[in-house]
This record gives sequence, C-alpha cells and structure tokens, in this order.
Amino acid sequence: MLPDLKEIKAKRVSAGLTQSQLAQLSSVSQSLIAKIEAGSIQPSYAKAKRLFDCLTQMHAKQEKPASQLMSKPVVFVEAEESLKKAIKALEKHGLSQLPVLSKGKQLGSVSEKSILAKINLGRGIDVEKARAEEAMEEALPTIQPNTPESVVRQLLSFNPAVLVVKNGRIAGIITKSDLLKEMIK
Repeated sequence: MLPDLKEIKAKRVSAGLTQSQLAQLSSVSQSLIAKIEAGSIQPSYAKAKRLFDCLTQMHAKQEKPASQLMSKPVVFVEAEESLKKAIKALEKHGLSQLPVLSKGKQLGSVSEKSILAKINLGRGIDVEKARAEEAMEEALPTIQPNTPESVVRQLLSFNPAVLVVKNGRIAGIITKSDLLKEMIK
C-alpha cells in the first residue's frame, strides 16, 4: 500500500526538488506531478509508486550514515572487571550505559539502572567484589557503518544505544545524546 498522495509534495519539498527535477528523476511528467499535488488527478498505481520510490531514494541519499553519527572510541568494561570499575567509568565519562565485552565481543551492557537494580536486590552486595557481568543487561544492537540515520533513530527509540561494527570489530557507539548533538549542529 502506498502512502497518501498528499505526501508527494511534502516529500518533494523536503528533498529540495522542484516538480521538474522530480519529473526527470522519476520518468513522470511534470504536469502529472502538478496535477497530483493540486489534487485534481488520481495517477495510476505504477506512476504513484515510481514517484514514492524516487522520493524515498532521494531522502535516503540525504541521510547521514552511522559512521558520521557515532562517537569513538567506545568506552566499555570487561565482563570480569569489578562493578566498581564500571561505575567509575560511567561517572568519569558522563555516560549512562556501557557495553560489556569479553575478548572484544559484546556480551551485554551495564547501565546506571541495571547497577542500581542489582545493588537494591542484592542487599549488601560488595561492589568491589561483584563483576560487571553480574549487573549485565541484554546486548546493545549492532549496525554497520553505512546504516542510514532513520534506521538508527528507529533502533534508539527502543534501545539506549547502538554499536557500530566494522569487520567484526566495534568501531563506535551512537546514543540518543549523539543524535541530539547532531540536531544542533
């Protein structure tokens, strides 16, 4: 099912295209686009799909890839390290979550929330002796460096951060804070 035809003009304008440019890119006449935007004609499914496909591709080209949004180097904690070290890393770097690694591979993550939950449930847990993996939550999602910003935004609506992985190695991290910084640039 295609989006509402009324979206064509909004998408065209947000992509910075004139009707003539969109016509040339989509192999649809400029007059047809003008009539669609005026609401005076219902195009065939094939022509409407061609316009939406073209506009979607233009929007994707304008999006920044994950590699331009990520922060690096990634601050992490090894699974065997003390929970105290994880807490110190969170504090020192002003972070709310860290990936937990073992031999360079992500096992999970620790966050302020997961650590506090562990301390509260543990009643007298020794932060010095407890290991980071004992307060671990599920692993952060991983993406490739060329993943478009829209996919990153979608993932961050359900996760505190995403890791950018290149050739099997963690190359960077993207948090909600990184997206906010990008907005004010």
